Amino acid sequence: MQQVLVGLRRNGECTGVEGMSDGTRDQLYLSLRIASLEKYLESSVPMPFIVDDILIRFDNKRSGATLKVLGYLSKRTQVLFFTHHSRLVELAKEIECDGAVKIHELDLQA
Repeated sequence: MQQVLVGLRRNGECTGVEGMSDGTRDQLYLSLRIASLEKYLESSVPMPFIVDDILIRFDNKRSGATLKVLGYLSKRTQVLFFTHHSRLVELAKEIECDGAVKIHELDLQA
């Protein structure tokens, strides 16, 4: 038996991954990665969670929500989030997560 991921639209219609938008597909895969890490952390030592420009197809509302989730996740394990998009840096600066979010900007002129 082959396992298949299926999404459920608001109208009740089912769709496979191939029928999802790029942003929805990115959200699905990121959710699966986070769920896998959380399951792993239940019984193992923390390991870094490294992501690179995973939010480029998310709107600001979804990006902010995802950054907040990553902020809370960083209380359990190290999260390294790389981006070159200034709007994501600005959103990350707005995240209230008890000081868990630290932003390091590289000076490309050096």
